[in-house]
Amino acid sequence: MAANGRLPGSVLAPIAGGRLRRDAAHAFNAMNAESIRRFGVTLRPTGPVSSYRPISAQVYFWNLYRSGRGNLAAYPGTSNHGWGLAVDFATPQMRAIVDRIGARYGWQKRWSDAPGEWWHIRWREGHYAAAQSGPPTLRRGVRAKSVTTLKRLLHRKGYRQFSRKGSSNVKDRFFGAHCQAAVKRFQRRHHLHADGIVGPATWAALRR
Repeated sequence: MAANGRLPGSVLAPIAGGRLRRDAAHAFNAMNAESIRRFGVTLRPTGPVSSYRPISAQVYFWNLYRSGRGNLAAYPGTSNHGWGLAVDFATPQMRAIVDRIGARYGWQKRWSDAPGEWWHIRWREGHYAAAQSGPPTLRRGVRAKSVTTLKRLLHRKGYRQFSRKGSSNVKDRFFGAHCQAAVKRFQRRHHLHADGIVGPATWAALRR
């Protein structure tokens, strides 16, 4: 079994500006889509280790706290960040939006730890029934019908080179190197983790 702060990439999925455990990420991305639609605000953590946090980063924050130079931090190996189940939100506005819409997605301060930190919110299972569902994760080398959906959405956004010859044939079901490059360009443009992998956050941004 994976240890706290040592989760393999296969159990994590991207959110805007970070990563979470897959089910928590799917719920977060659905909440984020509502926030963007209703309030025009993208929900995101304060930094890349303010959602899922590797053990090395937790050690760093623990040492800062112990030296009196940092905020309260959990002992390494005990943080909810290490399980990919918590987010430190970047602004009070984001926290206010989560207070308003987050409960049905499993995100709410009233069941979180660290009561003195307004920015820290933990996810709770069982509140968002669709946490396990969603479009398939796509990456280079995949051949599937969903790749044509991906290419069609990229094409609409102006990313149209899917082969060495510059072809924009959206009916081709193969996810090759040029399609991956188009995905990375799209991710960078929309402030997503530019890994070329199409997970919940990238699907959500493509469909906006």
